[in-house]
Amino acid sequence: MKGALGTTEARRILNTGQKETKREMALRMLKGGELSLDKIAEYTGLKLDEVEQLAEIRKL
Repeated sequence: MKGALGTTEARRILNTGQKETKREMALRMLKGGELSLDKIAEYTGLKLDEVEQLAEIRKL
């Protein structure tokens, strides 16, 4: 795709990939069990509530 639509789509895909990478990093940090949820949020750039949700999912 060319033009604004192609650029917008490419940016969306990039942002989705970056968000997924941050979630994967947070899950690895949660698995390690050494960091607080606040620190995981700070280091990954995720919102605290997102890290809390990942922690709850991980418990299941």
